Amino acid sequence: MFLVEPESGQRRHYSSPGALGAAIRRGELGPQARIFHQASSQWLPITVHPEYRRAESDWEQGSIHRLRTRGWTFLPEQPAESDPLRAFAPPPESRSGPALIPGDPEPSWLGSAFRQLFHLARPGV
Repeated sequence: MFLVEPESGQRRHYSSPGALGAAIRRGELGPQARIFHQASSQWLPITVHPEYRRAESDWEQGSIHRLRTRGWTFLPEQPAESDPLRAFAPPPESRSGPALIPGDPEPSWLGSAFRQLFHLARPGV
């Protein structure tokens, strides 16, 4: 049994480590909560409890996953068919220069801009 003080003056009992972990994951118990340690007869911060550490590592892994899967752009993605400038672009076969990303059949606008700046800095190259 776990005796927890989520806020000053309030006390709650949790019957198992799983119930304590579930309360932490639901947000009922934050880092300001304290847990009673029976062996030393002291109130300790809940952040030292293994269930809190386990929940914290789950939060970090979830945050990392969300950041990696997020599309980092200010511009909305548009399908190639709906691009109005595509009608005026030359066909991919007539373009010269390497692609910015290996395996990408079309150079990006960033790669084109870089090549233009490179030729301004070193004419004739």
